[in-house]
Amino acid sequence: MADPTETRPTGVVRRDTPPGTTEDGSRANRRTSRYGEDVVQAIGGDRYPLCDEGSYFVATNATPGTAIAGIAAADGYDDTEALLYLANTHATKHVYLDYVHLICEAAGTNGSDFAYAIDVATEATYASGGTAITPVDTNRETDNTAPVTMYFGAVVTTTGTTEKIMSHGQLRTVIKVIGDHYLLSFGDGPLPPATTIMEATAQASVQKSCPPIIVPPSHALCIRDFCASQSVAAQWQFEMGFWVR
Repeated sequence: MADPTETRPTGVVRRDTPPGTTEDGSRANRRTSRYGEDVVQAIGGDRYPLCDEGSYFVATNATPGTAIAGIAAADGYDDTEALLYLANTHATKHVYLDYVHLICEAAGTNGSDFAYAIDVATEATYASGGTAITPVDTNRETDNTAPVTMYFGAVVTTTGTTEKIMSHGQLRTVIKVIGDHYLLSFGDGPLPPATTIMEATAQASVQKSCPPIIVPPSHALCIRDFCASQSVAAQWQFEMGFWVR
């Protein structure tokens, strides 16, 4: 009788080498567990394989606990003003948005009807302002560098070409409150409603469903916040998660 292992598909375990490459440097067309099982879905949650291969990144305030001020007179949508600017500088890879979490540390002055808009454009370049942010790889073993240019705060940008508004919405009908949390989640479908009504004066935890958004090479993403009649900037701590592949 023929040995059944002669026709059994074989695979490799991959840990610190690029996908499709074995530990000894040879090429492989399949990815398997150590038991020879095909790996065809996420292990331990859909973000962990991305973390494991060094593709998942998180960006936060340059100094934890130190808030960053946004645009002072952001009193309406303006495609040259942004709270967050992220440009994909890689020649071939794409940036996939996961979430953005904003914590209000100072509410600003006179700003009601707090809203946001997210757009992606070619040739939308950083001009001035804001704080340079260096995202970090969440796998300490790989320690990769994100191929992005990123600023957060009172950011001034140039107007891009082929600009597309990917998402927009209202977060508060009144002025922000210190301690407010705003979570923008990308590609996860509908989220539960806010725990506090939008016109309340107590702290709110607001969650917003956004579509899946991909930033291709040579494109820039801008998250823009604006409030009616705002005259003094709000201040923020933030966290953003994304992966690059």
